[in-house]
Amino acid sequence: MNEPEVRRLLSLISGGYDNRTLTAITAEVWLMELADTDFDIAWQAVRNHFRKPSPRDYLSLDVLLEQIRVDTRQTPTAIEEDVRSAKARGLIEASWPKRDPLPRPVAEQLARARAEFAETAAAIEAGVIDAPRALTVGTVGQPMPQGEP
Repeated sequence: MNEPEVRRLLSLISGGYDNRTLTAITAEVWLMELADTDFDIAWQAVRNHFRKPSPRDYLSLDVLLEQIRVDTRQTPTAIEEDVRSAKARGLIEASWPKRDPLPRPVAEQLARARAEFAETAAAIEAGVIDAPRALTVGTVGQPMPQGEP
């Protein structure tokens, strides 16, 4: 984010959520910490924080940064889950360290695969499509032909 975006984010937080007093030093510190963060990701993290059942009344920078890590799957647990899932789908080498974040292209490919899976599962649940891997069980439940003993 650049300085105008950080000031806009702080203004939105102040006006919509916690009525904070905006200062130049606050904007400067937030800019240093959020320089590598996209505005839309930071804004979504703000919204996600305040949509929690019991959000903090005042959104501090450290809480926002943690929410961004959660939202972008950069917590240690999420990283390990993503690495396991990417390995299982063959998106990354089996030797990839389990605690190293996925490269961006692999993370994006994994997110697309998960979204596609979720859409397919929802369509199956809704009865829009038949289960793509329906199990054929042959003659189970069918009368057996009668033959000579």
